[in-house]
Amino acid sequence: MESVITDFNNNGFSILHGILESATLEAVKRECEALVDQLASQRQAEGKLANTYPDATFETRLIRMYEKHPDENPTIFRPELHREGFFGVFAHPVLLELAGVILGPEIRLYPNYSVRPKLPENRRTEVLWHQDAGYTSKEADVLRMMNVWAPLVPVNVKNGCMEFIPGSHKWGVVPHEKDEYYLRIHDDYIRPVEADAVTIEILPGDVVIFSNLLFHRGLPNRAAHIRWSLDFRYQDAKQPTLRATQGHLLSSQRTPDAVVKDAQAWAALEFS
Repeated sequence: MESVITDFNNNGFSILHGILESATLEAVKRECEALVDQLASQRQAEGKLANTYPDATFETRLIRMYEKHPDENPTIFRPELHREGFFGVFAHPVLLELAGVILGPEIRLYPNYSVRPKLPENRRTEVLWHQDAGYTSKEADVLRMMNVWAPLVPVNVKNGCMEFIPGSHKWGVVPHEKDEYYLRIHDDYIRPVEADAVTIEILPGDVVIFSNLLFHRGLPNRAAHIRWSLDFRYQDAKQPTLRATQGHLLSSQRTPDAVVKDAQAWAALEFS
Protein backbone atom coordinates (compact mmCIF):
# COMPACT_ATOMS: atom_id res chain seq x y z
CA MET A 1 0.00 0.00 0.00
CA GLU A 2 2.75 2.47 0.96
CA SER A 3 4.66 2.01 -2.32
CA VAL A 4 1.44 2.48 -4.31
CA ILE A 5 0.71 5.77 -2.57
CA THR A 6 4.34 6.90 -3.00
CA ASP A 7 4.22 6.19 -6.75
CA PHE A 8 0.87 7.97 -7.03
CA ASN A 9 2.18 11.06 -5.25
CA ASN A 10 5.57 11.18 -6.98
CA ASN A 11 4.75 10.04 -10.51
CA GLY A 12 1.03 10.73 -10.72
CA PHE A 13 0.14 7.06 -11.23
CA SER A 14 0.63 3.55 -9.88
CA ILE A 15 -0.05 0.10 -11.34
CA LEU A 16 -1.71 -2.58 -9.21
CA HIS A 17 -1.28 -6.04 -10.68
CA GLY A 18 -3.93 -8.73 -10.39
CA ILE A 19 -6.26 -7.06 -7.90
CA LEU A 20 -9.51 -7.68 -9.79
CA GLU A 21 -10.74 -11.22 -9.34
CA SER A 22 -11.73 -13.31 -12.38
CA ALA A 23 -15.36 -13.43 -11.18
CA THR A 24 -15.46 -9.63 -10.94
CA LEU A 25 -14.05 -9.27 -14.45
CA GLU A 26 -16.41 -11.88 -15.88
CA ALA A 27 -19.39 -10.03 -14.41
CA VAL A 28 -18.25 -6.85 -16.16
CA LYS A 29 -17.70 -8.65 -19.46
CA ARG A 30 -21.15 -10.25 -19.26
CA GLU A 31 -22.71 -6.81 -18.86
CA CYS A 32 -20.71 -5.51 -21.82
CA GLU A 33 -21.86 -8.46 -23.90
CA ALA A 34 -25.45 -7.71 -22.88
CA LEU A 35 -25.03 -4.12 -24.07
CA VAL A 36 -23.70 -5.39 -27.39
CA ASP A 37 -26.67 -7.78 -27.62
CA GLN A 38 -29.01 -4.82 -27.20
CA LEU A 39 -27.24 -2.89 -29.96
CA ALA A 40 -27.39 -5.90 -32.26
CA SER A 41 -31.13 -6.32 -31.73
CA GLN A 42 -31.70 -2.60 -32.25
CA ARG A 43 -29.72 -2.47 -35.49
CA GLN A 44 -31.44 -5.58 -36.78
CA ALA A 45 -34.85 -4.05 -36.04
CA GLU A 46 -33.77 -0.91 -37.91
CA GLY A 47 -32.83 -2.99 -40.94
CA LYS A 48 -29.12 -2.13 -40.63
CA LEU A 49 -27.96 -5.62 -39.71
CA ALA A 50 -29.00 -8.93 -41.24
CA ASN A 51 -26.65 -11.04 -39.11
CA THR A 52 -26.14 -10.16 -35.42
CA TYR A 53 -23.01 -12.37 -35.20
CA PRO A 54 -23.99 -14.01 -31.89
CA ASP A 55 -21.07 -16.46 -32.14
CA ALA A 56 -18.39 -13.79 -32.61
CA THR A 57 -15.97 -13.24 -29.75
CA PHE A 58 -16.06 -10.44 -27.19
CA GLU A 59 -13.08 -8.86 -28.95
CA THR A 60 -14.50 -9.00 -32.49
CA ARG A 61 -18.31 -8.86 -32.44
CA LEU A 62 -18.68 -5.07 -32.68
CA ILE A 63 -16.21 -5.05 -35.57
CA ARG A 64 -18.38 -7.51 -37.47
CA MET A 65 -21.58 -5.65 -36.59
CA TYR A 66 -20.30 -2.30 -37.85
CA GLU A 67 -18.00 -3.31 -40.70
CA LYS A 68 -20.37 -1.73 -43.25
CA HIS A 69 -20.98 1.37 -41.10
CA PRO A 70 -17.70 2.00 -39.20
CA ASP A 71 -18.60 5.60 -38.41
CA GLU A 72 -21.63 4.43 -36.42
CA ASN A 73 -19.88 2.08 -34.01
CA PRO A 74 -20.13 2.96 -30.30
CA THR A 75 -17.01 4.45 -28.72
CA ILE A 76 -18.31 4.74 -25.16
CA PHE A 77 -20.98 3.41 -22.81
CA ARG A 78 -21.77 5.63 -19.84
CA PRO A 79 -25.40 5.85 -18.59
CA GLU A 80 -25.70 2.18 -19.55
CA LEU A 81 -23.32 1.20 -16.72
CA HIS A 82 -26.07 1.17 -14.10
CA ARG A 83 -26.18 -2.61 -14.26
CA GLU A 84 -25.40 -4.98 -11.38
CA GLY A 85 -22.25 -6.48 -12.87
CA PHE A 86 -20.32 -3.21 -12.87
CA PHE A 87 -20.75 -2.52 -9.16
CA GLY A 88 -18.11 -5.05 -8.09
CA VAL A 89 -15.40 -2.95 -9.71
CA PHE A 90 -16.71 0.47 -8.70
CA ALA A 91 -17.02 -0.63 -5.06
CA HIS A 92 -13.99 -2.94 -4.99
CA PRO A 93 -12.62 -3.00 -1.43
CA VAL A 94 -8.97 -2.60 -2.45
CA LEU A 95 -9.75 0.42 -4.61
CA LEU A 96 -11.96 2.01 -1.97
CA GLU A 97 -9.24 1.44 0.63
CA LEU A 98 -6.72 3.21 -1.59
CA ALA A 99 -9.18 6.01 -2.26
CA GLY A 100 -9.70 6.35 1.47
CA VAL A 101 -5.97 6.85 2.03
CA ILE A 102 -5.62 9.33 -0.84
CA LEU A 103 -8.93 11.20 -0.51
CA GLY A 104 -10.27 10.53 2.97
CA PRO A 105 -13.41 8.72 4.17
CA GLU A 106 -15.93 10.66 2.06
CA ILE A 107 -15.72 9.04 -1.37
CA ARG A 108 -17.87 9.84 -4.37
CA LEU A 109 -17.94 7.94 -7.64
CA TYR A 110 -17.43 10.97 -9.85
CA PRO A 111 -20.00 11.42 -12.65
CA ASN A 112 -17.60 10.23 -15.33
CA TYR A 113 -17.53 6.42 -15.54
CA SER A 114 -17.26 4.65 -18.86
CA VAL A 115 -16.72 1.45 -20.77
CA ARG A 116 -14.81 2.07 -23.98
CA PRO A 117 -14.67 -0.37 -26.90
CA LYS A 118 -11.68 0.88 -28.89
CA LEU A 119 -12.17 -0.54 -32.38
CA PRO A 120 -9.20 -0.93 -34.75
CA GLU A 121 -8.07 1.93 -36.98
CA ASN A 122 -10.83 4.23 -35.78
CA ARG A 123 -9.88 7.88 -35.49
CA ARG A 124 -12.78 8.50 -33.09
CA THR A 125 -11.11 6.32 -30.46
CA GLU A 126 -7.63 7.84 -30.68
CA VAL A 127 -7.50 9.97 -27.53
CA LEU A 128 -4.84 12.68 -27.69
CA TRP A 129 -2.60 14.06 -24.94
CA HIS A 130 -4.86 15.57 -22.30
CA GLN A 131 -5.58 15.92 -18.61
CA ASP A 132 -8.96 14.70 -17.42
CA ALA A 133 -9.19 17.95 -15.45
CA GLY A 134 -8.95 19.78 -18.77
CA TYR A 135 -12.49 18.65 -19.57
CA THR A 136 -13.93 20.20 -16.42
CA SER A 137 -12.77 23.76 -15.70
CA LYS A 138 -9.69 25.80 -14.86
CA GLU A 139 -10.58 25.33 -11.19
CA ALA A 140 -10.38 21.54 -11.51
CA ASP A 141 -6.81 21.45 -10.19
CA VAL A 142 -8.25 21.82 -6.68
CA LEU A 143 -10.37 18.68 -7.03
CA ARG A 144 -9.00 15.76 -5.04
CA MET A 145 -9.47 12.74 -7.26
CA MET A 146 -8.16 9.26 -7.97
CA ASN A 147 -8.73 7.99 -11.50
CA VAL A 148 -8.98 4.26 -12.19
CA TRP A 149 -8.41 2.47 -15.51
CA ALA A 150 -8.93 -1.27 -15.91
CA PRO A 151 -8.48 -3.25 -19.14
CA LEU A 152 -10.91 -6.04 -19.99
CA VAL A 153 -8.46 -7.54 -22.51
CA PRO A 154 -4.64 -7.52 -22.55
CA VAL A 155 -3.47 -4.05 -23.60
CA ASN A 156 -0.23 -3.17 -25.37
CA VAL A 157 1.21 -0.68 -27.82
CA LYS A 158 -0.31 -2.49 -30.82
CA ASN A 159 -3.92 -2.42 -29.61
CA GLY A 160 -3.82 1.08 -28.15
CA CYS A 161 -2.59 1.10 -24.56
CA MET A 162 -2.25 4.33 -22.63
CA GLU A 163 0.86 6.48 -22.29
CA PHE A 164 1.64 8.66 -19.27
CA ILE A 165 4.14 11.45 -18.64
CA PRO A 166 5.41 10.83 -15.10
CA GLY A 167 5.32 13.82 -12.79
CA SER A 168 3.13 15.92 -15.07
CA HIS A 169 0.38 15.96 -12.43
CA LYS A 170 2.44 18.53 -10.53
CA TRP A 171 2.04 21.22 -13.19
CA GLY A 172 -1.60 22.15 -12.65
CA VAL A 173 -4.22 22.40 -15.39
CA VAL A 174 -2.56 23.50 -18.63
CA PRO A 175 -4.25 24.98 -21.73
CA HIS A 176 -6.15 22.56 -23.96
CA GLU A 177 -7.45 23.08 -27.49
CA LYS A 178 -10.25 21.39 -29.43
CA ASP A 179 -9.27 18.72 -31.91
CA GLU A 180 -11.69 16.94 -34.26
CA TYR A 181 -13.07 14.65 -31.55
CA TYR A 182 -11.33 15.48 -28.28
CA LEU A 183 -9.50 18.15 -26.38
CA ARG A 184 -5.71 18.06 -26.56
CA ILE A 185 -2.97 19.74 -24.57
CA HIS A 186 -1.40 22.63 -26.44
CA ASP A 187 1.77 21.56 -28.28
CA ASP A 188 3.89 24.08 -26.36
CA TYR A 189 3.31 22.02 -23.22
CA ILE A 190 3.76 18.59 -24.81
CA ARG A 191 6.83 18.96 -27.02
CA PRO A 192 9.34 19.49 -24.18
CA VAL A 193 8.19 16.39 -22.25
CA GLU A 194 6.81 13.91 -24.78
CA ALA A 195 10.07 11.95 -24.86
CA ASP A 196 9.51 11.11 -21.17
CA ALA A 197 6.29 9.19 -21.90
CA VAL A 198 5.93 5.64 -20.58
CA THR A 199 3.62 2.99 -22.03
CA ILE A 200 1.14 1.20 -19.77
CA GLU A 201 0.96 -2.41 -20.97
CA ILE A 202 -1.14 -4.41 -18.51
CA LEU A 203 -3.48 -7.41 -18.29
CA PRO A 204 -7.09 -8.00 -17.25
CA GLY A 205 -7.13 -7.98 -13.46
CA ASP A 206 -4.54 -5.22 -13.35
CA VAL A 207 -5.58 -1.66 -12.56
CA VAL A 208 -3.79 1.65 -12.94
CA ILE A 209 -4.68 4.56 -10.68
CA PHE A 210 -3.67 8.06 -11.70
CA SER A 211 -4.17 11.74 -11.02
CA ASN A 212 -6.78 13.73 -12.92
CA LEU A 213 -3.95 16.20 -13.67
CA LEU A 214 -1.63 13.62 -15.28
CA PHE A 215 -0.75 14.11 -18.97
CA HIS A 216 -1.93 10.95 -20.75
CA ARG A 217 -3.23 9.64 -24.07
CA GLY A 218 -4.52 6.47 -25.71
CA LEU A 219 -2.53 5.13 -28.65
CA PRO A 220 -4.33 4.09 -31.85
CA ASN A 221 -5.51 0.50 -32.07
CA ARG A 222 -3.52 -1.21 -34.86
CA ALA A 223 -4.59 -4.73 -33.90
CA ALA A 224 -7.40 -6.82 -35.39
CA HIS A 225 -9.51 -6.85 -32.24
CA ILE A 226 -11.28 -4.46 -29.86
CA ARG A 227 -9.44 -3.01 -26.89
CA TRP A 228 -12.14 -3.02 -24.19
CA SER A 229 -11.54 -0.99 -21.01
CA LEU A 230 -13.36 0.45 -18.01
CA ASP A 231 -12.48 3.81 -16.47
CA PHE A 232 -13.88 5.77 -13.56
CA ARG A 233 -12.93 8.30 -10.91
CA TYR A 234 -13.23 8.64 -7.16
CA GLN A 235 -13.50 12.12 -5.66
CA ASP A 236 -13.40 13.61 -2.18
CA ALA A 237 -17.15 13.93 -1.65
CA LYS A 238 -16.73 17.04 0.48
CA GLN A 239 -15.86 18.93 -2.70
CA PRO A 240 -18.17 20.02 -5.53
CA THR A 241 -17.97 18.11 -8.81
CA LEU A 242 -17.81 21.33 -10.87
CA ARG A 243 -20.29 19.62 -13.19
CA ALA A 244 -24.05 19.59 -13.47
CA THR A 245 -24.02 15.93 -12.46
CA GLN A 246 -23.16 14.87 -8.91
CA GLY A 247 -22.19 11.20 -9.03
CA HIS A 248 -22.90 8.65 -6.29
CA LEU A 249 -21.59 8.17 -2.77
CA LEU A 250 -19.61 4.97 -2.14
CA SER A 251 -18.19 5.66 1.32
CA SER A 252 -19.17 8.12 4.04
CA GLN A 253 -18.85 8.65 7.76
CA ARG A 254 -21.00 11.78 7.64
CA THR A 255 -23.98 10.37 5.73
CA PRO A 256 -23.65 6.56 5.70
CA ASP A 257 -27.30 6.09 4.77
CA ALA A 258 -26.63 7.83 1.44
CA VAL A 259 -23.99 5.31 0.36
CA VAL A 260 -24.86 2.95 -2.50
CA LYS A 261 -25.01 -0.33 -0.58
CA ASP A 262 -25.02 -3.08 -3.19
CA ALA A 263 -25.32 -4.06 -6.84
CA GLN A 264 -29.11 -3.99 -6.80
CA ALA A 265 -29.14 -0.44 -5.42
CA TRP A 266 -26.60 0.58 -8.05
CA ALA A 267 -28.70 -0.83 -10.88
CA ALA A 268 -31.74 1.08 -9.62
CA LEU A 269 -29.91 4.42 -9.97
CA GLU A 270 -29.29 6.54 -13.05
CA PHE A 271 -26.28 8.44 -14.35
CA SER A 272 -26.49 11.73 -12.50
